[in-house]
Amino acid sequence: MKELLAPLVIPEADVWMRAYSRSAPDPLVVHRFALLTRARRVVLLGSVRQALLSQVQDERHFGRLAWILSGWPDLPLRTSDHERGAGFMRQLGQMGVAIQPAQAVMWSVAERLGALVWSGNRTWQALVQHGCPWLTGSSEGVLK
Repeated sequence: MKELLAPLVIPEADVWMRAYSRSAPDPLVVHRFALLTRARRVVLLGSVRQALLSQVQDERHFGRLAWILSGWPDLPLRTSDHERGAGFMRQLGQMGVAIQPAQAVMWSVAERLGALVWSGNRTWQALVQHGCPWLTGSSEGVLK
């Protein structure tokens, strides 16, 4: 029997902040993030990189964060990612489900790569119910 490869993970900015925060790190997120990074399963979208860098006020910290994030190459977005994301927005909007453009694109990229979205943002819960691939709270089977 052929063993399936473990999926890639696309963390949203909130996860990156909890993993790399010096003042208030989340130990569980730090541990899981480290395991996924060692396994080379973390993917960084350009919009997430920008969101993280734009929150830094101190120039020294900006340089440090830019250096840390340089370990993750930019994942190119495709026209099809934007088109699929727009489709999610139209479809879910007709059902009364709120979805942000960045979420729609992240979902479409995750779908294309066979990846999982990782976020602590509760707005993803409604999207998961409609098929968005999401990293659950359980590490079981995900970190192997």
